[in-house]
Amino acid sequence: MAQKNILVRSKQTKAEALFRDNRLPEAKQLYASLAQTNRTDPSVWLMLGIINRKLGLFAESEECCRRAVTLQPGLAAAQQALGAALQCRGRMEEALAAYRTAIRLDPALAEAHYLLGNALKDLGLIKEAIEHYRKAIAVRPNFLEALSNLGLVLMTQGQTEETVDCLNRALQLKPASPQVLCNLAAVLEREGRFDEARQRLERALHHAPDFVDAIAKLAELDEKTIRLEQAKRWLEKGLSLAPDNVSLLTTASKIARSEGRFQDAIEVLEKIRTLTQNPAAVGDVCMNLGKLYDRVGDTERAFACFVEGNRLTAQISLPADYDRQSYLRRIDHLSGFLTDGLADSWANATDPAPTPAPVFLLGFPRSGTTLLDQILDSHPKLQTMEEKPTVAAMVQEFARLADGRADALAVLNIEEIGGLRKSYFDAVRQHIQLRPGNILVDKLPLNTVNTHLIWRVFPNAKFILAVRHPCDVCLSCFMQNFTLNEAMATFYSLDSTAALYAKVMGLWQQCVQKLPIKYHQIRYEDLVSNFEHETRRLLDFLEVGWDDAVLQHTEHARKRGTINTPSYHQVTQPIYQHAKYRWKRYAKQLEPVMETLRPYIEYFGYEEERNNPESSK
Repeated sequence: MAQKNILVRSKQTKAEALFRDNRLPEAKQLYASLAQTNRTDPSVWLMLGIINRKLGLFAESEECCRRAVTLQPGLAAAQQALGAALQCRGRMEEALAAYRTAIRLDPALAEAHYLLGNALKDLGLIKEAIEHYRKAIAVRPNFLEALSNLGLVLMTQGQTEETVDCLNRALQLKPASPQVLCNLAAVLEREGRFDEARQRLERALHHAPDFVDAIAKLAELDEKTIRLEQAKRWLEKGLSLAPDNVSLLTTASKIARSEGRFQDAIEVLEKIRTLTQNPAAVGDVCMNLGKLYDRVGDTERAFACFVEGNRLTAQISLPADYDRQSYLRRIDHLSGFLTDGLADSWANATDPAPTPAPVFLLGFPRSGTTLLDQILDSHPKLQTMEEKPTVAAMVQEFARLADGRADALAVLNIEEIGGLRKSYFDAVRQHIQLRPGNILVDKLPLNTVNTHLIWRVFPNAKFILAVRHPCDVCLSCFMQNFTLNEAMATFYSLDSTAALYAKVMGLWQQCVQKLPIKYHQIRYEDLVSNFEHETRRLLDFLEVGWDDAVLQHTEHARKRGTINTPSYHQVTQPIYQHAKYRWKRYAKQLEPVMETLRPYIEYFGYEEERNNPESSK
């Protein structure tokens, strides 16, 4: 008997060494032999479960883990391994239950917290995932993978500073970690630092040439920066290694769409729909499918996709008690500063230090501002800045000065205005380097709600108001999967989108009625129908003169390389007509919001188009 025990211990020691050396088939063979010798040893069945999972034999892994759990129900490690096997089989609810059981049995089991965090992340339950990543790190401060994944999910919540801290801590632990380098690249990409992101990804591939996450991220980055041939090469390599990788397939669908292969793009996205259970990923797929079904004229299916995509995205992005009216109330608060005597309060003031004023490109999201941005940036005398929080810096400083007083804007003195200008240009310099002799064009559509503050600080500023049919604008916002912020949270339903549109444009109407604003209104429909005429009128307003370079704005957009709005596909293509008056195909779905939008349809001169069937051609 003693001799038998010695042989068993010797075999177990050898099996453990083989496992540590990643010689999994040999380790499995020895553990299987040990299981035959002693079928009641839970540790042997646990190791067989772990090895089978690593070998991709998920059903066998589950069976072995269940044996271990049956033999020793209180073995936390067996519950954890069972959860991992179930997760690999796509049985997420059962996996969550197993992980939670493991944690109940041993709250200090860092690996179980980490795996539970991963499962919650995949299900879009980000706040719970963050909680368990934090618990894993509290137990094991140098837990590389938990630090890396915590950084990644914190990034999705806009917590950039803590994201970078987590990832840098992880990188200190393992400077050559390809996953950490990929996560850092994602942060850099989000901040628009594309070259630095690419460098991190290339470094990751230097350490691990077949690391699919890095390959997928490079394909995505090259597609976004309009380097399509390079993106295709990354896709070819990545899909040869991982044919069902969701990130790679998503990029493949975007390229197919940009090349006009809409049916191919639909087939790829429908495949992704069957591959993932992550609500965030499914929501994104639905939104992109909706755009493609719209493009091929399948209106009913397109709208159903948008409804489902917005439902899923709102479900995982917004807390149950989230106040979707908060941005509307913010606009009401801002409109309170637009007092009747505001223009008179500034009329007789003198500016001892006049500052060259930027041009402010306003409107509403999806009203053609990105197209105008690209046209204007192609003019040699203009320099555009795309959607940066420069006016927001000024608004924040004004809020401090105002201290809640309704007359705060009217009573601003020269020194305070000088301080507000400084806060604005300090913010500008954080994002771009101003070119001497160029006029700055600051493009951010929803700065429309700050028109009166901008005018008070820059009374000589020129404003461009980009206009598009209100129904098309609201429909297009409903069709986009925007990065979440207070304003974008209103776009998850057509009702709240239309309500926001009415608030924004209602405030604009008040501004132009009460203030001597220098503005030029340009309709998207007129621009795409009569490009040169409308562009000449706009350039005349800006007093920069015509330049043939604006005719090459599409090529300029490709060379510019980075466009951080949902319009980046469109503005790198020749001007097209298919989105003009698209709303008419969705007239039935838009009926509930027509009363809200009708005053603005009339105000912007679209009543004739609404009654003219030829206008949709």
